[in-house]
Amino acid sequence: MKQTMLEPGLLRLMRVLSILHVAAILIVRRSLGARLGIEVPAGGTLLLSLAIPVFLVLFTWIPWWRQKVGRIFVPITLALVSIDVLSDKYLTLLWLVPPDQQELELVMLMVRIWFTFHIITLLVAWQYSRVWIFLTTMILSIADLVLSLPFIRSDSPLYQLFLFLFAVRTQTVTIIALGVGWLLTRQREQNAALAVANRRLAQSASTMEQLAASQERNRLARELHDTLAHSLSGVSVQLEAVQALWEVNAKGARQMLDQSLQSTRSGLTEVRRALQSLRASPLEDLGLTLAVSDLAESVAARANLKLDLEVENHWENIRPEVEQCIYRVAQEALTNIARHADAKSLRVALMHESGGLMLIVSDDGCGFDPAAVNGAHYGLKGLRERAEMVGAALRVESELQQGTTVRLIVPMAEVEK
Repeated sequence: MKQTMLEPGLLRLMRVLSILHVAAILIVRRSLGARLGIEVPAGGTLLLSLAIPVFLVLFTWIPWWRQKVGRIFVPITLALVSIDVLSDKYLTLLWLVPPDQQELELVMLMVRIWFTFHIITLLVAWQYSRVWIFLTTMILSIADLVLSLPFIRSDSPLYQLFLFLFAVRTQTVTIIALGVGWLLTRQREQNAALAVANRRLAQSASTMEQLAASQERNRLARELHDTLAHSLSGVSVQLEAVQALWEVNAKGARQMLDQSLQSTRSGLTEVRRALQSLRASPLEDLGLTLAVSDLAESVAARANLKLDLEVENHWENIRPEVEQCIYRVAQEALTNIARHADAKSLRVALMHESGGLMLIVSDDGCGFDPAAVNGAHYGLKGLRERAEMVGAALRVESELQQGTTVRLIVPMAEVEK
């Protein structure tokens, strides 16, 4: 049978209450009965009163029952609790209380199960709509009234008190349960709206990221077209002219060869300028510490991750190539976490370690098998190439369902200018 989705915390509360109910019967009930002058035997009557509570403990704590009954697990549990409360009251009045004390005991028992009725209706409000809350309250009240009427006379001095308490209890139980149900409904609606907003925000962030990447690729294409492609095209034409003039006009060919060399140098300068402009702008604007911190906080907020950030300040005299490598490694690792890790928490650390500089980016996500990629994964390969260019060492540690840790270690001799 298909299971219904229980509201968070409901099953745990039901389990705790089932144990407390058994404890109350074994400990509290006997002492309370003695104070009221009611003899509660420890034999068959007590065992009978424990039958349903003990079954409820087994019913709520053994998962097989919930899997077996499926959608009606909560209704069965609440029905058993209600039957236990009402039958216990009826059997107590019928078997344990002398006839001359039944009316007084009836009033006292009505007050005693008031709190129990609140618990039952609040559990209904936790899981179901207001219609079921109202129906549950009415069924409990009517059933209790029907079972109570045989034990009190209409001409009794306690009859008016009984009716007053019955009316007040019905109203308070209904109003409080409906109020709690309304609050829970509003909370569910707000959670659903928040989940939708988070999905839209994630989609918007992903779209903006893709748009920014597309714009950057277009800018790079324009830069290369205006510099490298233009220079190579000019050099190609000049070299073809040199080849044509080499046998017939050696002097003119040499002049054109000189022009080709000049064009090559000019193009190389332009390409270097274009590549320099591709450096991570946050490094230029914020510096390494703030750039890495801002990047980590941005990714954590976008992916809804708990961030543990440990970045030391006062980094000075770091070579631009090392700064660029650190930032790009952190960027690639964080991007992979946001896209693929399915993690809940993230740690980013940048610190002095063993005479060098260490960057650590780790998560508690799904991880992967490093042996399966054989070092050919494009992202890992690019990270290792960046690390080797500045004399750094890159280590990637990961296990399935155990998260991933990326460590970049730059020796101090390679860090400083």
